[in-house]
Amino acid sequence: MTTLTLDDPMNCFGVMKTAFSRVTRGLALLWVAGVLASCGSSEPLVSFSTDFESGSIGVVTPLDAEGRAWQLALRDDNDNASLPNSFRTWWHVRADHVPVGQSLRLEFSRLGFPYYFVPVYSYDGTRWQHFAESEVALVPGCVIAVPDSCRVVVTKRFDAPTVWIARTFPYTTRDLSTFLAELAPNPAVRIETLGLSPVLHKPLQLITIADPAVSGPRKTVWIHARTHAAETGPSFVLEGLIRSVLADDELGRALRAQYVFRIVPMHNVDGAYVGNYRTNATSINLENMWLNTQGTLLLDANAPLENRLLNQFAMVPALQDASAPVVLALNLHSSNSEPDTAPFFFPHFGSDPARYTPAQRALWSKQIAFITDVARYFDGRIEQPPADGGAGFLNSWFPETWWWNHAQEAVNAITLETTYGRAGFDHWIQPPDLRNLGVAVARAIRALAPQASGIAFKLPEPAPEPFRLPYKPQIYLERE
Repeated sequence: MTTLTLDDPMNCFGVMKTAFSRVTRGLALLWVAGVLASCGSSEPLVSFSTDFESGSIGVVTPLDAEGRAWQLALRDDNDNASLPNSFRTWWHVRADHVPVGQSLRLEFSRLGFPYYFVPVYSYDGTRWQHFAESEVALVPGCVIAVPDSCRVVVTKRFDAPTVWIARTFPYTTRDLSTFLAELAPNPAVRIETLGLSPVLHKPLQLITIADPAVSGPRKTVWIHARTHAAETGPSFVLEGLIRSVLADDELGRALRAQYVFRIVPMHNVDGAYVGNYRTNATSINLENMWLNTQGTLLLDANAPLENRLLNQFAMVPALQDASAPVVLALNLHSSNSEPDTAPFFFPHFGSDPARYTPAQRALWSKQIAFITDVARYFDGRIEQPPADGGAGFLNSWFPETWWWNHAQEAVNAITLETTYGRAGFDHWIQPPDLRNLGVAVARAIRALAPQASGIAFKLPEPAPEPFRLPYKPQIYLERE
């Protein structure tokens, strides 16, 4: 903990500002303590802490002598300044000694995204809500390529002396453990540890869900999430999907009978714990590290440990299980897109469908059909996919590339991106909305083969216009 006490109140602000500007986040925690009575006040100034799971902030600087205005500059993942600016996106900080009922101005700087999002706050670190739009502003002149040009300012009168503030709704390893404890007693659920993370040695877990009473052939759905540590939206999507699969209703019973679900809920567990946005605890972006220089199913030693664990103990066994072939592989992310961009899927093709191979055309058709179904069940709040394919990831080293190289069109491997803004609603997207998206995904999975299990399941009539929002080519993607 860094505590500043100064003897000369006349010089307090100048010395304090210099000292605060030099305080940076350590490996696991940061305390920026306010100046106490020695600065001529009987009350301590606001102090800021990240001494908790997923906490993250960089340099904190006071902007006035009264401690009513502060600049909080975001840190790089692992304080690694060599990483791209776009990787610098997450903040999660606790403020103590907040002046109750008085206006407090917080200016978040060094933002690695160009759009305006309404952040969230909590008085207990558990129950979160968005700030009012009138309390948040994006400082004009934001240019993502210009360092420190993007700033979000929050101005609010808080109702308690301690408040947590985050870029969006946090979802920690502790939250995941609580959810897994809820699932564990269910006889249809098996939870196992694939291995331990490379730095913090935390369990990398696999959830398998299937009806234990069904012995015949089934299909497998593969899902993994949280490759980018602070993209928390997918965790809420998974909660909605998994609860749908386990529900004692027509949909849940059909899904458990028809499918085996293999789910890795938190791929980048180290990064999530230490408060990184995009990388693991060694500054590796796991998303584009599905390397295989040996030409075999198993990743070689050059791949990150997290990817090798998923590959060896989950993906390859699923691919080799002839009794339950993989038909769908979902990669769950969140995109820093414009505020009105709805969730969207990202297909993995180039720009000229006329030149697709028959296998590519077959996969493209599967992707469009699945996207259409999810949109139907999510009340149209899914961006329409481009008519001419995606970004050509078949030639890159993404998870979808791994599935394509080993199964081609047999596995519909596709990315689902949640978004942080209004997302097609009349409000900023909330965890219940994201859980409902998970329900929509579950219903779309059921629609893949509605009668194959012999369980009757009535699907709703197709919507006349499945997509309500136009596709936006300006969607802000950071796939590298």
